[in-house]
Amino acid sequence: MGVPIVGRGDELAQLRAALVGASGGAGRLILISGEPGIGKTRLTASLADMASDYEVPVAVGCAIDDPGMPPLWPWHEVGRSVSSLAGPLTGGASPGGTSPGEPAAVADAESARFAMLAAACQALAAAAAERGLLVVLEDLQWADRTSLLLLRHLAAELPRSRLLVVATFRESAGKPLASLLPALLRADTARLIRLTGLSQPDIAQWLRQLGHSGDIDELATRLLTRTGGNPLFVRMLVERGATAADDGLRDFPELRQLLLAHLDGLDNSARELLGAASVLGERIDPQVLTEVTGLAVAEVGTTLDRAVTLRVLAAGPDVAGLSFAHALVRDAVYDELPPSRRMALHEHAARALERSGRGAACAGQIATHWERSGQPGWAAQSIRWAREAAQSATASLAYDEAAHFAAVALRAAAADTAQPVALHAELTLEAARAEFVAGHIEASLTHCQAAARLAQEAGRPDVLAAAALVITGMGDPATTVAVEMLCAAALDAVPASDTALRARLRARQAIFAAETGAGIRARELSAEALALAEDSDDPDALLDGLHARHLALSAPQFLAERRTLADRACQVARRARQPLAELWGHVWLVDAAFQAGDLAAVDEELGRIEQFAASRKHGLAWWHLHRLQATRAALIGDLSAAIEHNEAARAVAEQIGAFSTIGMYYAFTTQLMLLRGTVDRADGQATLAILRQMPNLPLVRVFVPLLHTLLGDRDLARATFEEFRYMPETVEVGPRWAALLIFIGIGAVLLDDPDTADRVYQQVSGLAPTYMGDGSGVVFCAGSLQRNIGDLALATGRVAEAIRRYTDAIEMNARVGARPFLALSRLGLAKAMVARDNPGDLGAARPLATEAAAEFRRLDLPGPLATADTLLARIDAQARAASPLSPRECEVAALIALAMSNRQIAERLVLSERTVETHVRSILAKLGYSTRTEIATWSLRQATTR
Repeated sequence: MGVPIVGRGDELAQLRAALVGASGGAGRLILISGEPGIGKTRLTASLADMASDYEVPVAVGCAIDDPGMPPLWPWHEVGRSVSSLAGPLTGGASPGGTSPGEPAAVADAESARFAMLAAACQALAAAAAERGLLVVLEDLQWADRTSLLLLRHLAAELPRSRLLVVATFRESAGKPLASLLPALLRADTARLIRLTGLSQPDIAQWLRQLGHSGDIDELATRLLTRTGGNPLFVRMLVERGATAADDGLRDFPELRQLLLAHLDGLDNSARELLGAASVLGERIDPQVLTEVTGLAVAEVGTTLDRAVTLRVLAAGPDVAGLSFAHALVRDAVYDELPPSRRMALHEHAARALERSGRGAACAGQIATHWERSGQPGWAAQSIRWAREAAQSATASLAYDEAAHFAAVALRAAAADTAQPVALHAELTLEAARAEFVAGHIEASLTHCQAAARLAQEAGRPDVLAAAALVITGMGDPATTVAVEMLCAAALDAVPASDTALRARLRARQAIFAAETGAGIRARELSAEALALAEDSDDPDALLDGLHARHLALSAPQFLAERRTLADRACQVARRARQPLAELWGHVWLVDAAFQAGDLAAVDEELGRIEQFAASRKHGLAWWHLHRLQATRAALIGDLSAAIEHNEAARAVAEQIGAFSTIGMYYAFTTQLMLLRGTVDRADGQATLAILRQMPNLPLVRVFVPLLHTLLGDRDLARATFEEFRYMPETVEVGPRWAALLIFIGIGAVLLDDPDTADRVYQQVSGLAPTYMGDGSGVVFCAGSLQRNIGDLALATGRVAEAIRRYTDAIEMNARVGARPFLALSRLGLAKAMVARDNPGDLGAARPLATEAAAEFRRLDLPGPLATADTLLARIDAQARAASPLSPRECEVAALIALAMSNRQIAERLVLSERTVETHVRSILAKLGYSTRTEIATWSLRQATTR
């Protein structure tokens, strides 16, 4: 029965405007939500008709409610209409040539997925370039995470395209959509249309269009009361003769029963066929259905045609074929199957898909069918196909789906006690790797620990060692301790002859020791790891050893050795399987160049990182490039460019899903707040909230009192700073040692705490005169370290030492053009000269403070500017206090210094000559002089001290 669309005038107007706008080059994303049966599909069908009127091509994709649904399935369906999309979707491969799940592949996973997403977006934009393109994605509540990540990536590209993307989803969205929906809604081009039930006038209009007579308004009111205006409910009740079926409306039976009642027009054989179809999923493949049921092709076709006529099934507009008219129809039919019949059908479906020759593409579906069949031997079959599905998902960069199928395989092994322990250990390891790549760290760690226990039971040291090497880059205490224990157990099991594997395990122990502040142990373990790696001549083990050694030496004291390690990493990377190794080498060299104050080397290495990012399409490389460009820009005072690069780094981090890197964004913005010396209260409170969500590390917590100080909450700042007062003497030299001590020192200076400032001074005063940076990943380079030590020296009364440090800092910062920090060094030197309380220093201090204030004003640094202005006022006050003469007498003395006569002075100051003579006699008396020459000399000397 044809049912014209009613009650959706506003929504259709919005969609028409979006279609016209997209056709004109302003792409849009329209998200349509609503409960099942509310009319989402009907609305998109009307939009498709509208697009044909405008001669805009249409491509449709739909997610399905089937755990075996292949990754990116909705987009593969779109690819049937957009042929250029097929390449990017099917061309994914495990990065770096390694097998899926290995540590090297794990390291490169996010960037490979980023490249695939970017290529797919380019293909869609190109397909729309000529006539525009409407892409309809239905039922996103069942979409896999990778499909949603592609949609999120595409949303950012829409403003520059002729694409209109319309996506529908149920309000009760599943986890993948629920987690990514906020990001989709935040897109500038996104608009949300939330469909609600039809109103009473809408239902009445619909009934009139259908040709109903009688009291239509009364019937519409009854239908609205019984259905809440849900178009599906209304339609089905009307089609069943709702005007005379008051008994069916009285108690409003559950939706499943309502849908099953709609099958009354089908005989038992047809219902059995649809039962088999429901096992296959919402979409129906007639060929597979024929094999599952064993019926003749003609009989299956006839039954399916009748189901379409009765609107139980719907024929797709393209090669997608048949589907249930609504997912709820499929659910109702499936739920009615007797358990034994359902299990047998799942076995038939699995075997039919195996025979179809599409096993690789349907591996997930086959694994799920075997799992649900419960037939003899199902576990082994489910394990086999689930492992293949996980590998395929990983190759397609669909990491969440890979983790799902790895769990299916593991679940099957756990259900079959006949499976060997060694296989169970391997499957648990695969699950751990898949969970880690998907970002599920806690689940990955649990599987690593389980795999280790099973490996020990099975006598598999290789699996035990592999379990210890899964998790990388995680520094939270609980994870660190757990991985340390895994490494220790693996080292006890791995034979001494396997130097490469032992080197990698020792390197991992060294990294975790460094991350937890055990600097001395980290240097010992990293030295052992590097020695073992060099003995093994294994490039991957050598890279792990270099990585561990570099991290262990991430402190200002080890600059020369870190540079050597970075150069070696770049060389070894060319023959190793770790695609990120070369990138790490160049990032390390940038860090070292910042510390050495070699901006030419910084720029050279940034150029190499940019080439790496462009040639490899590597998202993580782009992130490093932008954040390091932000650091360089801030160093030379180009703060607007620094902010732009920092925002670009954040955008890349969000696109590749590496959300842990976003913490660097907030670290950078907090450093800018400290540099500017002021912060908006709302921004400061928001940053404090972010800090509470970040890892509970001293280097994170130390920013809390600093921000409270900027906000003017000094009492709260002192309270939160208390834990850091005795920390300088307890922190071992290692990663973040220098940064932590410097920020403790900054806090001590801001809070007038000379005791803590002295403790920091004692630890850092012996460092070589380098620039800020220690090799642990420069976030913000604040110029010469000498300035910071000068601040500590001044705060602790070491005025002469402070003057020496500031003088060095001025020369060093001027050498690299570090404008903000050169001005801060000049201000520091001026403050130290004033603190020396030598009247002769005031003349030298004033131009330093004046020049610093002018620079602060140019760079818009209000906090330092206020400090400079206060110092200038103090200098002037001291200069005035040092002179016994009145202001008028000072003027007369200054003119005497210009060799002017009393008459000339009188004319200049508009005084009588006798008054000038009186001022001269007073000056001679106050200064104890007897000649005008002595007055001139005194005046010139005073001028040099102002």
